[in-house]
Amino acid sequence: MEKRKVRRTEEKFEVSAEGKPYVKGTHVEFTYKRHKFTGIIEKQLRNSAIIVFDPEFADSYIALELKQRIVISYAKMKIIVA
Repeated sequence: MEKRKVRRTEEKFEVSAEGKPYVKGTHVEFTYKRHKFTGIIEKQLRNSAIIVFDPEFADSYIALELKQRIVISYAKMKIIVA
């Protein structure tokens, strides 16, 4: 039987107006299960973004459970100004 490779094509998401300021690489703060975390946006989705936890939270139970990434709604995050 011949095995075929399946190629995934990346879908182009139309980011909502609420997500326009949250581009890839933006440092953000968010709350998850009553705890505040910070991270960097890895990928934008339609109404949310995939965030990689900052190193200071990398050893936390939640970050380890979620494998260092989390999807958070744009409405539930805010940009950290350096």
